[in-house]
Amino acid sequence: MSNPFRQARREKRRNKPYRPRAVHTPMLVATDLVLRPLEQIIDQLERDGTVTTDAKGYAVFQAGDGQWYPSDEAIEGVIWHFEMFCTRHGRELPLDGLRELHIALHYIKPVMESTVVKLKDAMPVLRRAMAMADPDDQLDLLQQTRIKAEMEARA
Repeated sequence: MSNPFRQARREKRRNKPYRPRAVHTPMLVATDLVLRPLEQIIDQLERDGTVTTDAKGYAVFQAGDGQWYPSDEAIEGVIWHFEMFCTRHGRELPLDGLRELHIALHYIKPVMESTVVKLKDAMPVLRRAMAMADPDDQLDLLQQTRIKAEMEARA
């Protein structure tokens, strides 16, 4: 015969009331479209120690649409996006490696091995933060990043 107190312990009531969260699907495809070119740059740096450049020597990457874009400007946009995300949600994300990579590519300086190590450690964290975020919030952050880029271009 089972003890009646044991059953009461198993069915202890929850102190915190249940509040359902808003359901949204992870942004896996959008995250991959944004971060895959950056990961390819990091992989090329780790594998060959080089980056793809244009005729003038500026780092470029090929996006999913087949077009070539300046790497330093794209990385700067990703940094702005994550900085706004951190400000809006009160989170800390490891952006130091991205900042160092941006500076190295912008001023055509060598990328240090410590920067590549920081980037390899940071990318899964950044990918998860972007994938698990609210899609509407990410679209708003994208719009804010575009506005900031336009304002920087005019200044």
